[in-house]
Amino acid sequence: MPSAFVTGATGFLGRHLVDVLTEQGWTIHILARDRKAAETLFGDRVHYIEGRLSQPTAYAAAVPEGLDAFFHIAADTSSWKGDAARQHLVNVEGTAALLQLATDKAVRRFIHVSSTSVFGIHKDPVTEKTEKLGSESWVSYVHTKTYAERKVKEATWRGMDAVIVNPTHIIGKYDSHNWARLIIRHAEGSLPGTPPGAGNFANARAVAEALLAAYEKGRTGENYILGGPFATMYEFLALASEKLDLPEPKKPMPALLLKIVAETLGLIGTITGNRPKVTPEEAYFATEVVDAKSDKAVNELGYRIVPLDQSVAECITYLKDQKLV
Repeated sequence: MPSAFVTGATGFLGRHLVDVLTEQGWTIHILARDRKAAETLFGDRVHYIEGRLSQPTAYAAAVPEGLDAFFHIAADTSSWKGDAARQHLVNVEGTAALLQLATDKAVRRFIHVSSTSVFGIHKDPVTEKTEKLGSESWVSYVHTKTYAERKVKEATWRGMDAVIVNPTHIIGKYDSHNWARLIIRHAEGSLPGTPPGAGNFANARAVAEALLAAYEKGRTGENYILGGPFATMYEFLALASEKLDLPEPKKPMPALLLKIVAETLGLIGTITGNRPKVTPEEAYFATEVVDAKSDKAVNELGYRIVPLDQSVAECITYLKDQKLV
């Protein structure tokens, strides 16, 4: 029976990975900041190791030797510069510490969940060969994820067997804090306007399946983009509106206007020390237009491209079950 250690297991994507590994008969150890909260999700399906990613010495002794895989999903996804120091500690230093722990524990393979944001903004479709511009980004999340990925690449040069996956936007069951927030705010009538951006929407379950496939079939040191159908944010919300029997979304806001509003609120936040309602970083993500291609993952990992209609339906079913819409 294969065995794994999973970070970020209680998050949106992590819950799907635990489902996939459980179905495949894996022994699963998860890193949990809040054991009681984790137990409400998983019961006796996993073994619990209490600790924080940024403090590996506190939990290292509890991680078994010789595990087959480390699946590193956890990340600080804050989109406000006020959290930049913490974000660097978790995303960069935490990843480096986990790589060292994997080496110390003689782990067979390390699967790192990065992001397509590390490539930056490109006019042409993004592939694994596209230049990564993330280290130059002013957005803390983008450059910390870029440096974290570099740590993994450097580890492969020293002999570690690691594979990197780069998901695009992810949508599906278990989502209530990511792109589902747009659906929730639209359903509440509190969304001032539709974001003008566009990108690829990956299905959460399909991404989790691809993490396991990366362990089984991925090539050491390689990146695999995990994307999906390309759609504007308006098209995304229009699908949600149809399924919730809501009016059509509001027209997309002008990108420049959204950025000006966010910069103004961000300046106020800098003065007050309070996180603004809309941050400049959120405006960046809401206005970006990036098309990423997943051909390599489809061909080498058997990655599934799921219709956006299905992914949105899975998300809405979950939101209804949780009485969030």
